[in-house]
Amino acid sequence: MTDPLAPYRRSKTTVTEPPKEPAGYVAFGGKDRVERLKIRFAKDRTHAPSYLHLQNLSYDGEHGTSCVLMFDFMCVLIRGKNLQGLVTALALGTVDFIQEFNPDLWPKPDDKSPLIESIEIMQPDENPSLAPSDKP
Repeated sequence: MTDPLAPYRRSKTTVTEPPKEPAGYVAFGGKDRVERLKIRFAKDRTHAPSYLHLQNLSYDGEHGTSCVLMFDFMCVLIRGKNLQGLVTALALGTVDFIQEFNPDLWPKPDDKSPLIESIEIMQPDENPSLAPSDKP
């Protein structure tokens, strides 16, 4: 008797290849389910805050040149070009990573592609209610 499910069984020798990384610069990448946003700097440490702590997303409308991510414990200022798609994906919570452009690693993308020129993290003061003269 033949096995009617044989065509649908996976072969034990099947090898899955890892997803291919793009050859050039990519400003951001996404997934369906993302718990943390990886923030890759050109020449600094990578941060990975949780989306649960994202309180607000502020951006410059249709200009696509800047946006600010306001977390409980820090603000992330992103500046660049053609960032409209990034803002939409951030609002949906599907951005897996953002990365700052590094001219030492990649050729500059064309004028229509998203480009993150700078990422800046701003930490809130420990007690912003104190006047500068009152701080120890």
